Amino acid sequence: MSMQQTLVVAIRGWTNTGDRLLWGAPGGEFPEASLDVLRADLPDAEVWAPELDLTMFSMRDPEDVAQELFNLIDAKVLAMPGLASIILVGYSAGSLLARRVFCMAHGAGPDARLDAAHAAPWAGRIQRLVVLAGITRGWQLSTASPDSVRFLSPILFGLARFVGWCKSLSFISQGRLPFIWQLKRGAPFVISTRIQYVEVMRQLRLQRVAATHSLMARGVPSTIFLLGAKDEYISPADCTELGPRAEFAYIELPGSNHAKVLKLIDNAAEDAAECLATHRRRARLVAALSTPFDELLEQPWALPPGDIDDYLDPMDLSEFGVAGAGDGDQVQHAVMVVHGIRDNGFWTKRVAREIKTQGRTAHIKVRAPSPSYGFFSMWDFVRPGGRKNATYWFMERYADVRSHFPNAAISFVGHSNGTYLAAHAMTLCPALRFERIVFAGSVVRQDYPWSQRTTQVGGVLNYVGNADGVVAFMPAVFEFLGLRWLDVGGAGAFGFKEAGSPPAIRQRVGGLQDGQLELTELRYVSGGHGAAIDEQFWPEIAAFVLKDEIPSRFPVPRSPRTRALFAFAPALTTLGLSLAMTVLLLPVLTIAGIALAATNIPGSRTGEGITQLIVEYPLLWLLVALLSVGLTIGISWLARRVLRAW
Repeated sequence: MSMQQTLVVAIRGWTNTGDRLLWGAPGGEFPEASLDVLRADLPDAEVWAPELDLTMFSMRDPEDVAQELFNLIDAKVLAMPGLASIILVGYSAGSLLARRVFCMAHGAGPDARLDAAHAAPWAGRIQRLVVLAGITRGWQLSTASPDSVRFLSPILFGLARFVGWCKSLSFISQGRLPFIWQLKRGAPFVISTRIQYVEVMRQLRLQRVAATHSLMARGVPSTIFLLGAKDEYISPADCTELGPRAEFAYIELPGSNHAKVLKLIDNAAEDAAECLATHRRRARLVAALSTPFDELLEQPWALPPGDIDDYLDPMDLSEFGVAGAGDGDQVQHAVMVVHGIRDNGFWTKRVAREIKTQGRTAHIKVRAPSPSYGFFSMWDFVRPGGRKNATYWFMERYADVRSHFPNAAISFVGHSNGTYLAAHAMTLCPALRFERIVFAGSVVRQDYPWSQRTTQVGGVLNYVGNADGVVAFMPAVFEFLGLRWLDVGGAGAFGFKEAGSPPAIRQRVGGLQDGQLELTELRYVSGGHGAAIDEQFWPEIAAFVLKDEIPSRFPVPRSPRTRALFAFAPALTTLGLSLAMTVLLLPVLTIAGIALAATNIPGSRTGEGITQLIVEYPLLWLLVALLSVGLTIGISWLARRVLRAW
């Protein structure tokens, strides 16, 4: 039985050495030679690498992998009665698993709520997390990624999806999404892990004690980030967090790419520069595992927490500002303001300004980030993957806000597609929670289950325009036709079903056991799709999200003419879409008409008739063919331009 006082858990990354598509490159396992080096340099610790199946085409759910890892560590700790401290080391994708296990050990559930009854008895012995070339915020392809990776990634993803589909048919695997794809930036597992970590650390800061282990930072577990200076896959922005960093230290490993950070032993055939890089890499990793936190920060090669901003992309800081990094934990309320489609989001800055103005008046320390996902056209709205990618973007922004303002309540103001992002994100990730939500011009389904969101939302205000034809003739029709795969609806034109009949003001929804939320609906306000984001609404929006004040305005009726027009919306929209499809298919219909006419030539079959036409009228046939091709290209180009501009 091991009597070491410290357990170092080395958690591997994705892929196995020997996977065919690696072409001989090393995989994500910790090399046994490197583990032996750590064992030699850390004689008072047991260095242990649990076995996990993370092959290139693994279709496993990261939740299941994290649970398996938790169980392995739990059994290992049980066999070490003299254990005093635990260090979790995660390499690459393993860094997210390490973080998730850390949160699970402290009783964090999928909704990021902490339950002491589910906390592991060894949670308090976790003194440090070491992130080695980790993807703390998930991974993403960028212009810095190798050309081969950017070129082959769609092919590999398609191949992995096909392999997963085959496995699911043979009951080898239940998942159809590759493991690594579930660790992208904005993916639910990544976001829930980040939010859980913020909640766990917030609670630990409240419970911090004076006498602590030297590996800890001011009474709470420390986190050490190590990243190769030549890492071709992971950027500092992927590796680190945006929020308060009093417990963070960042160490750069010179001469190291993504794979070499695991190489800790010299090779006789290497030159002096490579040997020096290996020596430095080994020394800094050992220091990250064994040196007291305050002493570690004093090393010349350790970056102080406040200087980590210099390594981040300015886009990662633009919504918060470097100046806000130091007082993020003092913010009481953060309100996210998000625009919709066909909208550059300029109004969001003005709403944010009104929110901050009222916050100062009420002596509430408020931040109002208004992130933008750029101009989102109707084509982006309807194309497969468009809104999903935007939802992932939104969830990442939420995690950034939660990380940067860990003690703040978070509220949301959204218009059009922005309302869909918030509603869909709450469905994908139960860890998202909002104090209050304001929807304007909503494209969320009318049957959205607010009664199932009572643990995620405190109150909702939904503005319904009395003449919102954009919602009535598009998303509402899709909902009416039962096109659930589009997952949009007409709440911005007809209201939510759980809000009751008009004039709906405020109603409690949800059960007594799971709690209730207050659903307030102004049905109707005067105007169309953008009515409720007009200047006159800004003060009452700010008052609702900050102080839960119901707008004092009276609902206005919908005119009989508008009611009649909206009643025929499904028929009119279906007719319009049919005409559009006819125009798009006009070239095909033209050729089909010629073929049909050829069958009417006496004594000929279809093939013979077409051949006869070509022989007798070659120039006419060539003209028809060129015209058809030209129409196809022209109509397709025009349709694409219209959809992108609309």
